[in-house]
Amino acid sequence: MGKLKNILFMDVDNPNEKADGPIALRISAIVMMIYLAVISVLLVMGHRVLWMVGNLLFVLIYGYLIGMTYRNHTRIALILYNVVTVAAVCFNVGLIGWNIGIQHFLFVLVLMDLIFTCRNRWNQCAVVLFLCVIRLALYFYCRMYATTIQLQIFYDIFLQVFTTVAVFFMLYLNGMMLARDSQIIERKLMKYNKELQRAANTDMLTKLWNRLFLMQYMEKKVASPDIFLSIAIGDIDFFKKVNDTYGHECGDEVLRTLAAVFKKEMEGHGVVARWGGEEFIFVFEGVNGDEAMVLLDHLQRAIRDTVINYEGLQLKVTMTFGLVEYNTKLRLDENINIADERLYIGKEKGRDRIIY
Repeated sequence: MGKLKNILFMDVDNPNEKADGPIALRISAIVMMIYLAVISVLLVMGHRVLWMVGNLLFVLIYGYLIGMTYRNHTRIALILYNVVTVAAVCFNVGLIGWNIGIQHFLFVLVLMDLIFTCRNRWNQCAVVLFLCVIRLALYFYCRMYATTIQLQIFYDIFLQVFTTVAVFFMLYLNGMMLARDSQIIERKLMKYNKELQRAANTDMLTKLWNRLFLMQYMEKKVASPDIFLSIAIGDIDFFKKVNDTYGHECGDEVLRTLAAVFKKEMEGHGVVARWGGEEFIFVFEGVNGDEAMVLLDHLQRAIRDTVINYEGLQLKVTMTFGLVEYNTKLRLDENINIADERLYIGKEKGRDRIIY
């Protein structure tokens, strides 16, 4: 049973075909084969062996098109499935009549064509219109002409029940495929939107938040009446000299290495973002200026101890920080400007220090 399931649900290698298409087609074709085989048995029981040949021919064609799905010919197999199903419906309605309900399989074709076969909207409309005309033509044919074979009432009821179950199963199968496709597309869109949002909010080099996102984040934070935080701006000392001496790729490695240090040291204390160039901004949440000073001192020592490896070179850098405890009487940009001014005071006083 497991092997049969694996064979039935085997995927195709063609990237231009939906993965669900071959599976839905195989199951639908098997249902039609069983359905027509049952009708053939009833015809034999009613001594109508000659008419059975037509349905057995349809069964063989369904079997052939199942094989086509394993050879990456699913689209052609779907078209053939449409043709054979329409032919089987017309043949059996003319042979046995309207009451067995075989014409309801045309509704299944509509759904299958919309999901798997027709990609162009005009083609979809044309197929739906064609199937509608076929069904109406069969209805009026049965009103005007007597059927070739009159089944016993028991067989008539049996086929009506069997047809209803088969049609609803196939509608459910194809509807489930459509719903799953929609869910897959929706998940892909959500994932893509998250990736776009992450890319828009992240500095690509350091993988830290960028300036724009940090400002949006801060504006939400300071909107709270009980805001309590400290802000620091840090600048890598003599970073231009690193770029000029060892090249910009070395400078990029310095930024990436320090960014990893920032993330580790800021975890549980707040957030860090790249402010621009070699400048970074640190937001300490729920921390006053004195407490932030202690945390920054620890971060500064971690930076001094960090060895940056680049093409056999081992470099060390230092940073200067300007720190401010957030003043609710001032605007956000004014608080940031104070931290920035203190940073430049630290630069003037010799670098590798924290000014608070």
